[in-house]
Amino acid sequence: MAERIVRVDRGSHSSEIGVAIELADNVQALANSFSADATQPHSAIELHAAFIQHCVDFGSSEVVLAVFDSFCLTYGTATSDIHVVVWTHGLDEAAARCVLKGYFSAWSIVNNHGTWPTASTPALFASDSVGLMAMFGGQRGTSNYLDEAEWLFDVYHPLLTDYVSRMSAFLHRESQDKRVSFVYPKGLDVFTWLTTVNTMPDELYLLSIPVCQPLVALIQLMHVMVLYKTLGVSPGDLAKRFK
Repeated sequence: MAERIVRVDRGSHSSEIGVAIELADNVQALANSFSADATQPHSAIELHAAFIQHCVDFGSSEVVLAVFDSFCLTYGTATSDIHVVVWTHGLDEAAARCVLKGYFSAWSIVNNHGTWPTASTPALFASDSVGLMAMFGGQRGTSNYLDEAEWLFDVYHPLLTDYVSRMSAFLHRESQDKRVSFVYPKGLDVFTWLTTVNTMPDELYLLSIPVCQPLVALIQLMHVMVLYKTLGVSPGDLAKRFK
């Protein structure tokens, strides 16, 4: 298939993306609007990933697929896990977040038109001689454990939004039960807290035991969902990998 190279620039970094000729004009228009943004990437991989998200927001599915495929070809994510790729590039937390968020922004479109690229099985899961045990942790060392939920929900949004929405509705509904509602004066609508500015309850409310216990459990299950989806396995298959 004949291709045309579209150059995407922002700041001091650029990326050359090969796309089908019939898509080139649309990709070039998106590249021009993307370059006008003042946000400066710190690396070419960060720029390319951010451009994927720009295409998701403003382009057609065909354009997204073309730009995503170019990223996979350039950075080897068809055979290497994106998290490994990010690590090998030595990105800081902000840049890694940008790359992962941009990459996974294409999740729904790619899956609707084919199969998400699944890297080889991680070494820990590949050996029958290794017995694995999963341990669910509590709150990490932070004054607001929902910072972790915000990070996960932002970076892996297409993977998590339906699940978090459903679980939030369930938790909020249960918190209104008259037998327990007195300890939930501000409910448990975590989906709204994560998606709507200035709706997050105060820290004292979030740290109360009736609130933090179910929400910390939800965060742990968000991690599990990201793990099995990015590995390309079902929840049951994932569970079988632990002894």
